[in-house]
Amino acid sequence: MSPTPTRVSASAPAKTNLVLHVGSPTPDGYHPLETLFVAVDLRETVTASVNPAIARRGVGIRITVEAERGSEYARMVSEGTARLSDVPLDGTNLAVKAALAVCEALDVPVPGLELHVRKAVPVAGGMGGGSADAAAALVAVNDLVARHAGVAPMDTDELLRLGAGLGADVPFMLLGGAAIGRGTGTEVESVAAEEQLHFVFVPQDQGLSTPAVYRQWDANHTVTNASTRSAPRTGIAPDPVPTAVLTALADADPDALAARIRNDLQGPAIQLLPELEGLLNHGVELGALAGWVSGSGPTVCFLVRSRDAARRLVLDFVREHRHALAVAGPVPGARVESRE
Repeated sequence: MSPTPTRVSASAPAKTNLVLHVGSPTPDGYHPLETLFVAVDLRETVTASVNPAIARRGVGIRITVEAERGSEYARMVSEGTARLSDVPLDGTNLAVKAALAVCEALDVPVPGLELHVRKAVPVAGGMGGGSADAAAALVAVNDLVARHAGVAPMDTDELLRLGAGLGADVPFMLLGGAAIGRGTGTEVESVAAEEQLHFVFVPQDQGLSTPAVYRQWDANHTVTNASTRSAPRTGIAPDPVPTAVLTALADADPDALAARIRNDLQGPAIQLLPELEGLLNHGVELGALAGWVSGSGPTVCFLVRSRDAARRLVLDFVREHRHALAVAGPVPGARVESRE
């Protein structure tokens, strides 16, 4: 029998949304979505370790974070255009919430956990870095704590249920590949995408708050009532993901896909950060097939025809003193990387 590990590392991917359709907010304040996720090969890694000394001090979980060595995010941190201090190191961190949710679901006490996050995804960039941390933590802590407690670990369906309670993108980060997201994005359905597509991410020096982008969407969809007060329109249902988009994705046809990419949050993001529009146009001028704001932004994503085209576009942006990175997808979702 192999020894019980004291440390488990898991990783989860970043994402972009090839389609993101938004509906008017429901009474609970959430906007229904119809979105098409693609997971890309930029991954966050969370290492969970059992440390009884933490428990003896009355601390359930301690979290630390570092930039992934050699990553574009690490270069941004070293240049001062990104700050690790933007990552919370308390109970508001999604990885901490995920670890606590696993212990509760397994019905075991928190054994004194250390979580160490290696970040490669820029913070508040619309690529789902925080959700990837949560997904990786769910997988790592589920594996580690279940083995220590001598109980059966949760299966994928149970982890997906926990993930849905943590954030809109977390279930997809667990699933990976390509999938349609519905509701708040937590209802995921895998779709065919056998061949890889190639993208270039261009992160920005400042983040955009997702709630702020949705508030701007609301402001763009208001009605004035009899008392001349403006209020968000109700009853707007998100458009479904078009069949033509799914066909282009299944066929790995970047030209057909480029013509059908749509993000309803792009307009609000540009209103809050107008320079994004010029960058989108510039990337297409440099040879990209299409450019769009990733999620709620402000990271801009470009679709290109090949890996070589992605490298060329990255070099063009680097010559202009911009941060840029080539990625490909779809890739697998959250997974255990090692046990020690």
